[in-house]
Amino acid sequence: NEVGDVHNGADDNASGVAAVLQAGSQLAEMQRERGVVLAFWSGEEFGLLGAHAFVQSEVLPADQLAAYINFDMVGRVRDNVVTIQAVGSSDAWPSLIERTNVPIGFDIRTQQDPWLPTDSMAFNLADVPTLSFFSGTHEQYHRPGDDSDLINYEDLERVARFGALLARRVANLDEAPTFVTVTQSVEGGGSRDMVRVFTGTIPDYAAEEDGLLLGGVIEGGPAKKAGLRRGDVIIEFAGVTITNIYDYTAALAAIKVDVPVAVVYMRDGKRMETELIPTARQ
Repeated sequence: NEVGDVHNGADDNASGVAAVLQAGSQLAEMQRERGVVLAFWSGEEFGLLGAHAFVQSEVLPADQLAAYINFDMVGRVRDNVVTIQAVGSSDAWPSLIERTNVPIGFDIRTQQDPWLPTDSMAFNLADVPTLSFFSGTHEQYHRPGDDSDLINYEDLERVARFGALLARRVANLDEAPTFVTVTQSVEGGGSRDMVRVFTGTIPDYAAEEDGLLLGGVIEGGPAKKAGLRRGDVIIEFAGVTITNIYDYTAALAAIKVDVPVAVVYMRDGKRMETELIPTARQ
């Protein structure tokens, strides 16, 4: 029983914080045509709350953001492999990644899909080109053993350097990367989403009503197949009463891949029921 044990989260996600701080210190010494904002989000595990709040606040309107680069679990690089996700969100990314990697020398593995359980998805939903750096899952994920003695500091510094050089390239482009809408797909490559069940729901994080208001569902996903759609309000999920995003997140932790769950929802004032079959993110 690990309840009550200290979870230091060295890789998830102190490593990402360290990478951003290090990249920022390097960017401060680089000539740039555009500004670069360093930002840190809270509430990711409860539904990307911090990132969504930033996007919705329009402190920096989405149409003024050239791109968003995310670092989530980048401290456990193994065999020189780094995964860069959401590459399909702009046609500009492949060449930028290839050129930036020349002095760094990682074995880069890319994933096109931007529909990720990390903060970059909040920006993808706002039509901002995104990338997310990730060094892979491990046995200590979400456990007390995720501690600093297991961090690969040398390669973490290389990740930060990569991020700084990539951000500088984006900042100095004549034109900002063009956003590309990507349909959610199933693909491999070592992403963290492999360890989570997939329901295909897109919550409306700004909603204040009881239940979980759906801002949309991912095409071809379990929610879509179950008949759910934008505007539906989930009030029960797998036997759990849902009053907010926190209830929904807790309910997700208890469900299993390929095991049907009952979903009760409201649509146009009518109480409705369906069965959703979660899948594994591949």
